[in-house]
Amino acid sequence: MFSSETKKALVVAIIADGIDFTFHYFLTHPMETLTYFVVKFLLAFFIASFLFGFVSYVKSKGWKNFGIGFVFALIFSTLMSVYYRAWELGEAQVPFGSRAPEIYGIARDNLVLFSGTWWLGHALFFVIGVFVANKIISAAKKKK
Repeated sequence: MFSSETKKALVVAIIADGIDFTFHYFLTHPMETLTYFVVKFLLAFFIASFLFGFVSYVKSKGWKNFGIGFVFALIFSTLMSVYYRAWELGEAQVPFGSRAPEIYGIARDNLVLFSGTWWLGHALFFVIGVFVANKIISAAKKKK
């Protein structure tokens, strides 16, 4: 019904969004909105779709399995950050950086640590999704 690339992208989006929801539920305040999670899901799906379509052109097995997923995770996290900051400034009309939820245990005044945690954390959620998607879909293909 769906191609393996589409299935993988769907798994990545579900996992990245699920981990992010869990992260926000337990480790941040206030909780993010439904719109935030819908946008994140769609962005993860489309970035992952592009990733799995692109990866077939990569020759190096090591780069294909490890490096390219991390590069696309950083792209995903960057685009999500751009969307979030644009929303802050445009729609919410709040000062830059003032809307991001607090992360328990990380001081907001340490801008490098605070921003870096957001950026790398969200990239990590995507990378986990990529690895799980590759394992699940590859295992399902082998069973056929």
